[in-house]
Amino acid sequence: MYRCELCNVVVPPGTRANRVVLETRPAEYPSRPKAHKRRVGRKLKYFDDPGGAGFEIAREAVVCRVCYERFEAEKRAQQAAEQMADTAVSVAYEAAVAEETAEAEATEAQAPAEGG
Repeated sequence: MYRCELCNVVVPPGTRANRVVLETRPAEYPSRPKAHKRRVGRKLKYFDDPGGAGFEIAREAVVCRVCYERFEAEKRAQQAAEQMADTAVSVAYEAAVAEETAEAEATEAQAPAEGG
């Protein structure tokens, strides 16, 4: 039994809790020398952790099934809209490049005709 953090409804016992990520933040982890131990034969060897960069969860919520499905549907719709926007930008870019190429070819075709 828990309370959904999005709709504040008390969910009956035995109902599976779902977690949704509400916010992320960029994170950088420094390298750590000799952070991991492994046995190689009879000896312990120490290995370095390279560190890295990525994203970590800043805020998450425990939600009911209905809110989880609604949240995932909104997330999918947002991703689809972003993908469509990216596609539109790439199509516009390709059109601009094709137009510039056509203009350059037309200019090159005129240059020998004028000189000859």
